Amino acid sequence: MHLPEYGKNAPYVVDFIEICLKVKLLDLAKIREMSVDQGLTAPQIAAHFGVARTVILARLHDMGIRTGDVVRTTNPNNYRLRVAPYGYCVKAGKLLLNKSEVRICRTVVDLIERQLKNQSEVARELSRLGYKNRAGKKEWDSKTVFNIYNRWKNKI
Repeated sequence: MHLPEYGKNAPYVVDFIEICLKVKLLDLAKIREMSVDQGLTAPQIAAHFGVARTVILARLHDMGIRTGDVVRTTNPNNYRLRVAPYGYCVKAGKLLLNKSEVRICRTVVDLIERQLKNQSEVARELSRLGYKNRAGKKEWDSKTVFNIYNRWKNKI
């Protein structure tokens, strides 16, 4: 194939045909599986197929699959949020238990359910016991205790 000289505008028909065929030959069943079952995002699927993110979004839209759902971002095997919930940590995109934080979560649930303390009393008790929050401080907020309790009350 003859290549044009540098600086001249010459269309590359070969590239255009390859891109058009690649988009039309996408496996819709595989896209559905990657999005729904595996919980991958559109950019991740696009990188797998070597196409633009907008192409994948269009195919998902054609199949009636909504993107950007909270389920997709909170999938434990493909965790996409910046901060993990208390009691968890993110390693290599996976949501894993943080043993030291789970111990604090057990203490919170125990103090509220068994010792019948309210969130403010539990926050003071955690501070008194010397437990540190994620910021590394010994001061605990009752709202943080409330969120920890609501997340862990049926799991511990």
